Amino acid sequence: MPSNTMMNASLTRRGLMGTAALLALAAAMPALTRPAQAAEAVLSMHIEEQTSWVRNFNPFDLGGRRQSTMDFIYEPLVIFNPDDGGKPIYRLATAFKFSDDLKSITYTLRPDVKWSDGKPFSSADVKFTMDLMLKNPALDTAGLADMVASVEAPSPTEVVIALKDVNSEFPEALSDLAVVPEHIWKDVSDPLAFKNETPVGTGPMTEIRRFTPQVYEQCRNPNYWDAANLHVDCLKLPQISGNDQMLAQLPEGNMDWIGSFIPEIDKTFVSLDPEHNGYWQPPAETVAFQMNLKSQNPVLAAAFNDLQFRRAFSMAMDRTAMVQVAGFGYPVENLHASGLPPRFDAWRNPEAEGDRDRWMTYDVEKANTLLDEAGYKKGADGMRTTPKGEPIAFTIIVPNGWTDWIDDAQIAAEGLRAVGINASVGTPEYEQWQKQLLDGSFEVALNSRADGSTPFRGYYQSMSTAFAGKITSAASRYTNPKLDELFNAYRKATTEDERKKLFGQVQVVVADDLPMIPAFNGPTWYQYSSKRFTGWVTDKDPVMNPENHDNNRMRLMHLLRLMPAA
Repeated sequence: MPSNTMMNASLTRRGLMGTAALLALAAAMPALTRPAQAAEAVLSMHIEEQTSWVRNFNPFDLGGRRQSTMDFIYEPLVIFNPDDGGKPIYRLATAFKFSDDLKSITYTLRPDVKWSDGKPFSSADVKFTMDLMLKNPALDTAGLADMVASVEAPSPTEVVIALKDVNSEFPEALSDLAVVPEHIWKDVSDPLAFKNETPVGTGPMTEIRRFTPQVYEQCRNPNYWDAANLHVDCLKLPQISGNDQMLAQLPEGNMDWIGSFIPEIDKTFVSLDPEHNGYWQPPAETVAFQMNLKSQNPVLAAAFNDLQFRRAFSMAMDRTAMVQVAGFGYPVENLHASGLPPRFDAWRNPEAEGDRDRWMTYDVEKANTLLDEAGYKKGADGMRTTPKGEPIAFTIIVPNGWTDWIDDAQIAAEGLRAVGINASVGTPEYEQWQKQLLDGSFEVALNSRADGSTPFRGYYQSMSTAFAGKITSAASRYTNPKLDELFNAYRKATTEDERKKLFGQVQVVVADDLPMIPAFNGPTWYQYSSKRFTGWVTDKDPVMNPENHDNNRMRLMHLLRLMPAA
């Protein structure tokens, strides 16, 4: 399974192309919601792939935390639904309001919320968490340092945040904030290294009832403020190492909520139980090849920062094969140098396309010409060197088990070798892949970015100086002062017309500079079984992003829709 990444990025979502052989296989229960004698409602989920579970529920550890940490343990203040015009859904907060000068924002918190250990939740916890992130850059997963001047808690249900500048996008940016309890975390000496094995949260599923390397169960918060709307008692998360293992497990019929690529899905999944098995996979975020522009290898850093090299890289990409062969036709090719996702067509700027998109054409001959003109010469082995005669070789990393993305990377490597670029494919474990993106030890990665209610968030978090290297979708560490100016102007804009005009300029800058190489737009990886639970989001009721991946805050609302089947 790849991720939307980004889930925050990064994560963000992809999936699995099985082998021919596998293809052939084609916590207390609230009395008000169900009778006391009813069987426990345990929902089996697949949201990430690992060879072994590690007990880590630290929301600040992007590279190591379990993907059931956000939303289910740490509930957001407010969630914004991109599929409903960005409408706010209030959770721990009941309202927010900008000051008249738009330089501060006040959040009103829900009264009488308790932490899962029974202690009261208050504005002091929000202030503590934000101050912790502001003082420790390694914890600042929301990019607060770039936006926030100070945080005050004038009353238990009020948080006043002074902004460094006008920022109309701030509320949505804060939806990724995981508020932690001050009474627990104030005594943590190293907040980043802390595994938080027995978490205390405000979300619906906080109790780790069972944890082994092969499976863990995360059960209901005994003090959940919205318990009347929670009809699931436990989440069961079996360890699944990759797409092939998921494909082999499908005939057992034990999974309820899945986030994988399933090849020939009607044959290998739906046909197993046509009455209950379903899926909905609309186009999602842009998947791109990210070169580490701050690579620790000076030869690669020089090549990756050469626009001609990046353009040649792009023209060596057989995107049609990636979509049709590796992706079984589920993704769609992204042939725009700006990388704009299809779902944001209303934001598309024609000036950023046309001639600027010529670098997105699969053309080995033209790619060779670009490299020849830039001075990258071929040696006796057919592989190119830099203009200084230094050999160029790099590895494209993809998480182990993400077989469709591995095939995409292999197709890319074949195209690059065809133009004399010595590229190979590496498949580290998912957690190691994430850590390499965050610490900058990778060379090239296939990755996706998480979108928001507008296209701004995905671009800002993956290409702004403020986020460079802080989240996996910003792994390329790209910085561009002109782009930063446009981002800042966009955040100050107060009308949609202003924002669309500015974002049109963002598209032009990105198309001209090609900081990452768009490949395709993966589908939303979402499959479900209604055998044990009902209330699933479908194409007939497309009210929200239905994915269960870590980059989708709306997964909390999806969980609250589910009811045990009669």
